[in-house]
Amino acid sequence: MKLKRIASVRLGVLLLTLSLLLSGCLGPMVLPAAPATTEEPLIQRPAPTEAPTHAPVTTGETAGTTNATEPVIDPSDEALIRWQNAGRRDYLPDEAVDMVPFSEMRYVRPDVEAYYAEADQLVELAKRSEDVDALLSAFYALYDRYVSFYSMDALANVLYSLDTTKNEYQDEYNYCEAETPTVEEKMETVYKTFAASACRDQLEELYFSEGFFDKYDHFEVYTNPEYLRLSQEEAELLTEYRALTADVQVNYLDQTKPLDEWLNTMDYTVYIGALQAYYEQYNPKIGDVYVRLIKVRQQLAAVLGYDSYAAYSYDISYGRDYTPEEGDAFLDSIRTYLVPVLKEAQNSRALSRLQHWEVSSQALHEMLGSAAQNIGGAVWDAYRFMRAYALCDVEPSAKKLEASFQTYLYDYEAPFVFLNAVGNSQDYTTFSHEFGHFTDSYHNYGADEDLETAETFSQSMEFLALLYTDQLSAGEKEKLVNINLLDLLQTFVYQAAFADFEARIYALDPNEITVEKINETFLQCNKDFGINEIGFEFYYSQSWIDVLHFFEVPYYIISYCVSAENALQVYRLEAETKGEGVAAYFRLLDRSYGAGVQQVMEDAGLDSPFRDGVLEQTAAFFREALSLKQN
Repeated sequence: MKLKRIASVRLGVLLLTLSLLLSGCLGPMVLPAAPATTEEPLIQRPAPTEAPTHAPVTTGETAGTTNATEPVIDPSDEALIRWQNAGRRDYLPDEAVDMVPFSEMRYVRPDVEAYYAEADQLVELAKRSEDVDALLSAFYALYDRYVSFYSMDALANVLYSLDTTKNEYQDEYNYCEAETPTVEEKMETVYKTFAASACRDQLEELYFSEGFFDKYDHFEVYTNPEYLRLSQEEAELLTEYRALTADVQVNYLDQTKPLDEWLNTMDYTVYIGALQAYYEQYNPKIGDVYVRLIKVRQQLAAVLGYDSYAAYSYDISYGRDYTPEEGDAFLDSIRTYLVPVLKEAQNSRALSRLQHWEVSSQALHEMLGSAAQNIGGAVWDAYRFMRAYALCDVEPSAKKLEASFQTYLYDYEAPFVFLNAVGNSQDYTTFSHEFGHFTDSYHNYGADEDLETAETFSQSMEFLALLYTDQLSAGEKEKLVNINLLDLLQTFVYQAAFADFEARIYALDPNEITVEKINETFLQCNKDFGINEIGFEFYYSQSWIDVLHFFEVPYYIISYCVSAENALQVYRLEAETKGEGVAAYFRLLDRSYGAGVQQVMEDAGLDSPFRDGVLEQTAAFFREALSLKQN
């Protein structure tokens, strides 16, 4: 029996990789060559295999091209076949998706008016009819439009990310995001009407599964008029934020130039001066949007009866199987046990000499392809599928979005990897990270409903890909493994500081929330987690405006910390006994849909990241693995 994935899919299509690596790894703290933006927003959901029968407004010609090698498609390769009923729409016939290379995928603006009209008609039908077959037939047609909407939403974001000079794609993405609250309100109304219908039990028996409608007896999110109004206000603020950050022009030394041009200078004095000018000019403007966003989000939580935005976010946005209190305790343990270890690592002369080296995009594919083939199974299947249909873009480009992410295109049941390459071996880690997401999405047909679990796949793959590739020498592997361990240690600490910042800001009384207070809080959180350098307080107090997650996906960031612990378990198994980490990875891939991260780990025979003493043990592991001496 197939799993029923029918529900709101407003969870998180785009999975992000934060750009928080220190220049030169762990030497003295160096300001990044460009604002340390994180990545992509949250929008995860389904889509149909066929384009709508109507012809809405079309933007652009094709979905664009990736600069990878030409796709090689072997019709006999079962890994290249995607089944249209294997994902969220298991009511479709058991037929293969009509797959095409990414360059042939077309963006078509979703016909939301038709969707709204069909939803209203279905609601009226459900109120007066007991013809279950007619209700399901109408629902399937509506759900096709629903998932198509989200597929186009994701595709518009990819197209804009590939070339940020194409404002029409950003406009289309903003359009889809602005319509999302109403799209969700209509689907929620359908579910509530079905729940009140005389056909409720038959609907569950024939399609939705037993107990599906239970929560809709008293469930009200987008059907709450005030919540819908606030959600639309939130979408408008995000559009304002994206407009502010789309073309950053900085006035400095009586000249106005793009920020990137200023920061590409070899003159350190000009670099620092331009960076200060950037924050002086943009911190107040972006900060004003953030202040309004926080207040709107606090109201969203209150409307649904939550006593805090943290509780609302953990429950409604992410469905986590741990509480905000458990999350806060996890962050406190990172501060207690891992901050001292990071300081020891930063003081290590041997580690400070670890450097990345230049890497081409072709080398990235050779390294990852070799690793995927050696790992085999679902990992090799996923890589062949990605390459055959050019479902990745790893080419460096000044026009690309300052981000790296994986998303899912439900029209084709196909993941896609977007990499903002920097041209060195750091790209291998980032590519492997996003490919970990890709593998999970490929194997589980986009079922990335649990962020901690999703990030476990990506962070684990960073290590497995290194250990299994044939394209690196033993010395190069050792160097990159050590760099990855350092990066993982930084992930724990930096993301914990960011997550703690969010917790403090959203806990403030609305009257206390000002840009000045936010700057002050961010500086204090950085200091509390040992992230600061005398003389650069301007950076450590104001650079939060560069963290896209704070705006697009609030409370996402703690997932990186939780999943880092999980990934470390996988790496340690593989490092101790070849094949054990891979075996654990495959067990994780076969997870149960809808299970929380702790259940997923338990089912795979691994430990919960919240077990007693876990971070104390992790600190000891880092000290041993990195040959650190405790001060």
